[in-house]
Amino acid sequence: MTILPTSDPSADPSADAVAVADAGTGSRPPNVIQFCRARFTPEDLEDFSAVAEPKLSHGHWAGVLRESGRDHDRLLVLLPEVDRPVFRFERDAKGRYSLSFNDRSGWYGIGAGDSAAECLSIWRPRRPRRP
Repeated sequence: MTILPTSDPSADPSADAVAVADAGTGSRPPNVIQFCRARFTPEDLEDFSAVAEPKLSHGHWAGVLRESGRDHDRLLVLLPEVDRPVFRFERDAKGRYSLSFNDRSGWYGIGAGDSAAECLSIWRPRRPRRP
């Protein structure tokens, strides 16, 4: 998957004025584009792909849809023979990650974390128990 760079609409517009003022002194601050916290990072998508690829290749999942908005970035998981998304992996405007399940009556949280890997850990294979 490819993520195009986005700028944060809440970024401080005065930063441009400071950059212009410093340009005349010869010391130029680095040109930094603020990354919108409501967007998955490339690492987030790699973590999700590590979980999704085996499930898709074995036919456990039928597909994945992406839904992005100003305050969220979501990956919606479709199951075979189900007419709606059943799982939702999301990053919100504050950079928080959540994983939800839809049982036809609504979305219910089944995972959360400070990172994509932590949030998706519910789907990571576990080591077999030793007797």
